[in-house]
Amino acid sequence: MKLVVNASPVIFLSKIGMIDYLPEMVEQLVISRGVIHEIERYKDEASLWKKHNKKKFAQNAGKIPPSISAWDLGLGETEVITFASKHEGFTVALDDKAARNCAQSLQIPVIGTIGLVIRAKQCKIIHDVIPYLSKLKDSGYRINDQLFEYALKLAE
Repeated sequence: MKLVVNASPVIFLSKIGMIDYLPEMVEQLVISRGVIHEIERYKDEASLWKKHNKKKFAQNAGKIPPSISAWDLGLGETEVITFASKHEGFTVALDDKAARNCAQSLQIPVIGTIGLVIRAKQCKIIHDVIPYLSKLKDSGYRINDQLFEYALKLAE
């Protein structure tokens, strides 16, 4: 999987101790400049990880097409979708519902933070998703019991 990732998955994977696994889960990882700037606003695990990995993954998204800017998304989401729309075979990592809807309307594959946790298990990087999903919930990620159970089912 080739992945262009938004700030939210980077931030939450950092909070739960999984950010270093992200490059191992994908064939190619891209982080747009707008997402990098969003991550840099905070002094936390994500900004520390970005500091050490910025040059490896940073890419320009290019000119934003009107079909994407019309969705009025944040800069990070807009750049992630723009990059994927211009580079064949990329999946976007987004948690925001409107951004996911925009990407899906353009037939761009979407995965979220929970999907990345499940992917880590499928790639045999982690053995159990429960501790990571629990940490996600504890760190403020919105995951209700029904979604938690569904994620467990998908991971098995």
